[in-house]
Amino acid sequence: MVNTPTVMTLKAPAVKAKFEEVLGKKANGFVSSMLSVVTNNKLLEKADPNSIMTAAMKAATLDLPIEPSLGFAYILPYGNNAQFQIGYKGLIQLALRSGQITGLNSGVVYESQFVSYDPLFEELELDFSKEQGDVIKGYFASMKLAGGFKKVVFWTTEQVVKHGKRFSKSYNSGPWKSDFDAMAQKTVLKSMISKYAPLSTEMQMAIVADNETETVAPIKDVSDDFVLQIEDGSGSPQNSSDSILSDSEVNISESSETLSEVKPDTKSEVLEEFQDELIPIPGKKSK
Repeated sequence: MVNTPTVMTLKAPAVKAKFEEVLGKKANGFVSSMLSVVTNNKLLEKADPNSIMTAAMKAATLDLPIEPSLGFAYILPYGNNAQFQIGYKGLIQLALRSGQITGLNSGVVYESQFVSYDPLFEELELDFSKEQGDVIKGYFASMKLAGGFKKVVFWTTEQVVKHGKRFSKSYNSGPWKSDFDAMAQKTVLKSMISKYAPLSTEMQMAIVADNETETVAPIKDVSDDFVLQIEDGSGSPQNSSDSILSDSEVNISESSETLSEVKPDTKSEVLEEFQDELIPIPGKKSK
């Protein structure tokens, strides 16, 4: 691991201590993942360490891993800064934790299996007796709430591409390039959940944080950029088109263990207290 100024800053004991406030015993593994993500991305190695920690802390407060291959959350470079971005698996996890959603699914719709879609009543008809083929027609997201409400949303590939190019700052890089199907599912899921699902505190935090990576009107975030005081020497897919809300459905009982040591309000307070502090980057003189 190359000890660039950014890496040296992230290795400081004060950084680990801040993550321990949120993650407890999980902090060691999370900080190791953060360092791995940074050292495996040349743009992140040159990014402002404050922005990297801000992005990582947003994932930590949501108890989502940041290993890119897992697809729950990502730390992405954008200019000289890093940004948090949630993956479709992360959206599913947060939605299921609320206890108000009993079924949630997303997947690919192949041209050969597509029959029709009624946008007025949002009825999607597929013919699963057909082979999947190679051409993708679009992407679906579906949801069932504990109260009986059901929702199915379908976007064509063209709609997803148009949305990504218009709103996503990172459309030409990162998971949009390496895992387009996963990002397409995330886009449709996020649209559906933000409009029709009961939003828990965690889900609200996730959507607000994820919106910062898009060119949309800014929303005040409780987890504004934080910085730390460190002195020198102190150291983001499943192709679930085989069924809609059936065998491949994600159920509430399958939700993974969530962070129990810290309540959402406490997590927000941990973020807020960093706002007026400063990290000097090793090798740079303070003014």
